[in-house]
Amino acid sequence: MKNIIIVLSVFICVGVFVPAWSQESSPTNPASIGTPVKSMIELGSVSANIYDITITNLEVVRGQEALTRIKSASAANPAPAAGAEYVLARVRFELKGRYVSDTMPMDIGRDPLQWIALRSDLTELVKPDVTAPAPALIGRVEPGKSIEGWVVFTVDANDARPIMVFDPDTGGATGRGMTLFFKLYK
Repeated sequence: MKNIIIVLSVFICVGVFVPAWSQESSPTNPASIGTPVKSMIELGSVSANIYDITITNLEVVRGQEALTRIKSASAANPAPAAGAEYVLARVRFELKGRYVSDTMPMDIGRDPLQWIALRSDLTELVKPDVTAPAPALIGRVEPGKSIEGWVVFTVDANDARPIMVFDPDTGGATGRGMTLFFKLYK
């Protein structure tokens, strides 16, 4: 009887925690292109509410094609430094309130630290100061809505596995939520 209780307890724990694990991304296990990652954020400072978010890295463009698109966005956009190349990520960000009273929006793409790139050794890369192709991932997302657009990064040309990072503590979030990681490679 004791063994049956232990086995049932293990199955219950696996059933409860495995779905939650499947939504996590980490620096060593970033989400693949096209994989929606669900998390939550807290918005508001006096009476904070929890909102659900879903982020999907829809497409990644790198190298010469990325440079061509960036130059098309603005002729003033410079070429990347020697040994570096541009990476474009087309991202969809969805925000959902949990209650009818959840009406607070979230700003996306205005803070330069909200979306960053890491080398495969997890060191942070400097974000380029360039105009992104249209539509850029910049705007205010209302609950129940989404925004989709391009984010620009500079990566080392010889780094085959750079990572994109979303920091939920920027853009108006006041707490909770996990930092999310996405592949910038196929």
